[in-house]
Amino acid sequence: MIENMWVIDFESSGLHRSSYPIEVGMTNGQQEYQALISPMAHWAYWSDEAQQIHGISRGELSLNGRPSADVANELNNILNGDVVYCDAIAWDGFWARVLFSDNGIRQKFDLCDISDLIIGNELLAETFINIRQKLIDSGDYKLHRALDDARLLKAALNDVI
Repeated sequence: MIENMWVIDFESSGLHRSSYPIEVGMTNGQQEYQALISPMAHWAYWSDEAQQIHGISRGELSLNGRPSADVANELNNILNGDVVYCDAIAWDGFWARVLFSDNGIRQKFDLCDISDLIIGNELLAETFINIRQKLIDSGDYKLHRALDDARLLKAALNDVI
């Protein structure tokens, strides 16, 4: 199960009900996908504080962002029917819904929280948290960039499950 399990992460324009996804990254340990997402015309909310955290500017999105409908379709093509895990279902799920619903595209994969894999097992949860922190402290991952965050979560899960 763990070998082919996908882990996904989104970066966003901020933590607000009007925020939107600006980057997605995912890995199953063998394949990876990453894309900056060009904002749709009605996606206007922007947090300078969020930009300081992830380091992605509006200008970079304008230059290097991919059309959001293309990103949604690519995610569906790669993940069709799969269960995909994230570490913050409330936010990652919200941004996935924004990406798909605003483009009128049905999401063809299930998004679940990694806590579903470790909840109820205190030792497993504690081990995951400790391994995740060691990976963060290693400096091998650029935090708050979608693909590196997904890689970090996948590596921590591989050591636990």
